[in-house]
Amino acid sequence: MKSYSLELRRFKIRDVQFGNATAYANGVLTIKKSELLKAVASERLRNYSVDITRPGESVRIIPVKDVIEPRVKVESGKFFPGILAPCDCCGTGATVVLDGCNVVTTGQIVFYQEGLIDMSGPGAKYTIYSKTCNVVLSADPTDDLTHAEHEREIRMAGLKAAEYLASCVRDSKADLIETWELDSHDSSKPRIGYVYLLLAQGLLHDNYLYGNNIRTVHPCILHPNELMDGAVVSGNCVTACDKNTTYDHLNNPVLKELYERHGKELDFCGVIVSPISPVLEEKERCALGIANLCALLGLDGVIISEEGGGNPESDLMLICRRLEQEGISTVLLAHENCGKDGTAQGITIVTKEADAVVSAGNANEIITLPPMDRVIGVPSAMNQLSGALENSLKPDGSIETTYTVIMDAISNLGIMPLGVETY
Repeated sequence: MKSYSLELRRFKIRDVQFGNATAYANGVLTIKKSELLKAVASERLRNYSVDITRPGESVRIIPVKDVIEPRVKVESGKFFPGILAPCDCCGTGATVVLDGCNVVTTGQIVFYQEGLIDMSGPGAKYTIYSKTCNVVLSADPTDDLTHAEHEREIRMAGLKAAEYLASCVRDSKADLIETWELDSHDSSKPRIGYVYLLLAQGLLHDNYLYGNNIRTVHPCILHPNELMDGAVVSGNCVTACDKNTTYDHLNNPVLKELYERHGKELDFCGVIVSPISPVLEEKERCALGIANLCALLGLDGVIISEEGGGNPESDLMLICRRLEQEGISTVLLAHENCGKDGTAQGITIVTKEADAVVSAGNANEIITLPPMDRVIGVPSAMNQLSGALENSLKPDGSIETTYTVIMDAISNLGIMPLGVETY
């Protein structure tokens, strides 16, 4: 039987600089820009640029396509199975992680864009990505590219950049080593699983599992290490608060919390991954598939996290109702759209069985962001961000908008600085 033991070798990045060679020493990652651009080059993109942002700088990145943590397998020197790497060692062996550094891809792909990252000011405290050094990669499409082809090229460039950067420490001594493995199961503890819903709605609202569009996948069981080792990659061009970035998939806090409690309070039995389709018949098919897998695993309860908002809430409730009726307890994770004063209905559809719901916050609250000294990307995209207020961008460069447009300010996975305190 295959044994899943994943070793994450973490290198703590305190600063990123351009230099004559790509290397790591004493917490500083140095990048040779020409080599990085060579590693990501495609004949279908032009006008490449690479920028570095650091915590506290007066910098805004807009519009953000994806955020990717640099990683690479020690054995193969590759990462992202099914895309850049073979699939056979995902979730096992040793993986290098550049902790505190991200690749951020930006560029105008479709009319409605995603989100922004402010490295300082009030917006910075609502995104985890303002706390990391970011290597920002942008490029323009050639004239013959469709939107879907443009998205794929930018996605591939970001993944290649992340793999390239992590490769420089492949043979170095890590600052910290974590080992993740599910040890023997305890039959006296409640058997708990995680239902991980991934957006699969087409029109650039997609994710990729081992390189395949999740739209083509029936609900399936994964070892949590597979998710922590690059099995899922984001391909979404959607609202910032609705999407999970590739970084989020690699660093899912629900997985980590279940791991922490495994053998102590519960028996963590694995992850069920399922697509979120816009088609009712597909939603019902996936709800049935999830219920069958939960029964196969003998689960007592599950945590279910959604991706997206509005339409995907019907998936959340369909699955919740079916599982609860079959005697499997559920806890749901979802953000809300309650209006700027919090009085609107936060979720579009509910079911009486959903009696344990964790709110990731109200995406409609309004915030004013000051102008930044430097803007990377397309500043005018502000008024095209999905969820932005009309005429959000002011003449002085300041922005009046909602939390919706700040990357991961409202996260369905809880991977955000905001929290809830009970009294």
